[in-house]
Amino acid sequence: MSSRRGEADTGVPVRVTTSGGRLLGRRGRSVSVFKGIPYAAAPVDNLRWRPPQPAEPWDGERAAFVAGPAPMQVLPPCSSLMYRVNHADASALVMSEDCLYLNVWSPDLSSGAKLPVLFWIHGGANKTGHGGQELFDGSRLAARGLVVVTVNMRLGALGFLSLPELMAEDELGASGNYGVQDVAAALAWVHENVAAFGGDAGKVTIGGNSAGAATVTHLMAAPASRGLFRAAIGQSASGVFRPEGRMLGQVEAAGQGAAAVSALGHSLERLRDLPATAFLNIAPQGVVVDGRLVVEETTDVFLQGRQAAVPLLVGWNADEGSLFASRAESEFESLPYPRDARATLAKLYPLEQAEHVIAARRALVGDKRFAYPVWRWGRTHAETSAAPTWIYEFDHSLPLPEDVPPPADGGYGYGAFHTAEALFAWDNLDMRPWQWRDLDRALARQMADAWARFVVNADPNGLGLPPWRTFDASSDEHLLRFGAATQPGCTTRREAFAVFDEMTLQVKR
Repeated sequence: MSSRRGEADTGVPVRVTTSGGRLLGRRGRSVSVFKGIPYAAAPVDNLRWRPPQPAEPWDGERAAFVAGPAPMQVLPPCSSLMYRVNHADASALVMSEDCLYLNVWSPDLSSGAKLPVLFWIHGGANKTGHGGQELFDGSRLAARGLVVVTVNMRLGALGFLSLPELMAEDELGASGNYGVQDVAAALAWVHENVAAFGGDAGKVTIGGNSAGAATVTHLMAAPASRGLFRAAIGQSASGVFRPEGRMLGQVEAAGQGAAAVSALGHSLERLRDLPATAFLNIAPQGVVVDGRLVVEETTDVFLQGRQAAVPLLVGWNADEGSLFASRAESEFESLPYPRDARATLAKLYPLEQAEHVIAARRALVGDKRFAYPVWRWGRTHAETSAAPTWIYEFDHSLPLPEDVPPPADGGYGYGAFHTAEALFAWDNLDMRPWQWRDLDRALARQMADAWARFVVNADPNGLGLPPWRTFDASSDEHLLRFGAATQPGCTTRREAFAVFDEMTLQVKR
């Protein structure tokens, strides 16, 4: 097996016993791998749009060689950069509504190993992605002395839909957020079973990129998940401090959900009888205050310091907006800000000046959707929980293949685009056959070492890394900028962040 597909398989069978039964995995050069482990019952038929239920135990020994089916989704165009980064070749990707599976990599299966654990939630706007993506092959991180777990969850309207009928049938009057509830169920499964893989249930770090990072914020705020993790990582997104406003409540979300599916039917029986493909083109509602797991506005929890007070590592990429620049004008119009604040932002992001419009569009989308919410998440956590918080910015351009389509906005290159950091933080450059340079590989080793140290020690600092200070608002070096020459620094977006701060915190308070 080539290095692009993870560790070479030695052919040595390995076995563990979980709450569901015996599993048969394989040993690689330095880690054992178990894939396609069911952590909950298939959410099909009458279990569609219900909280995840326990998986049925199996008899005998279950082969765990192949990742379970991916959640139902519509993939981005295969020529797009997002497809090229997230999927080597998804033409043979198996999708199913029966998708609640996870994967485990472990360097040591002995019961006394008590290794720290990284529990990872993929990104994809709660519409795409899966735990079996090569991008998140855990072999290289696990070889650094930790157990790695990646997880599937329900996506799209199958995972994020609120309806009045669902509220009526639920004993708590809750609906929506089924995908986030899946992740919480998987985390509980890990807490119960990770010792069988050599892991320590008391040393779990939850982490995610993009929408997965947003899910991390909700788990940090959820009383039901308290005690299931000791640290957290969030890359390039946040579920809190969104400039566009507050989360939807149950009644409003259910009304919107009913309108979204009205053309398909008006009864739950009818909607549950439809094939899963009928819902592929219905946009997910996103995370709402559901009354079950997300019991209140998540931002309020952080402002009041009631989130899990655990060490936190968060950051964003320097060019987050390069893939989404076409949305700049609509993003600006969606801001519920008074005239003076909008005028200030218009000066910072001159969308109407032809000579600056490309850079302005990229900066506005990158700051509003990604950089500001992540920065404010980290800063607020540091201030209200007193837990150590490390913030980074990834500023490194990748050597993309020549056949990657040029940016739609006419800009020069993509820079440090959204999701680019994941290949480096997981040391998985060889998952893509690009012309990687020595400086790319050095940066990947540096980042993966830091991420692994954070999981192991709840502190990313160590050999080969410049001193990375915990966040201090009064310091001029309150973040670490990863690149060809990684070094401490500060955000260059302070003026824009101050405007977002004034408006966002005013709305939230």
